[in-house]
Amino acid sequence: MRYYFDIRDDFLALSDEEGAEYASLQAARTDAIVTATSIARDVFTANGSHVTVTVRRDDGPVFEMTLALSRKEFRKT
Repeated sequence: MRYYFDIRDDFLALSDEEGAEYASLQAARTDAIVTATSIARDVFTANGSHVTVTVRRDDGPVFEMTLALSRKEFRKT
């Protein structure tokens, strides 16, 4: 089955027009986790606070995951 990963973060929004074939929903879910955490590293390093990956098929959204970073600074260096 073909799944599409739409990505939103503090800096941009991308709609996946190509998609990718996965053997199962679980395989797509696993890759969505890898994708979200990989993007989050760069977004959080650039002082962003969230990454959302919406996974959809041709017939509509299947699930969405959001990674959020909460910061609390105690003193400035």
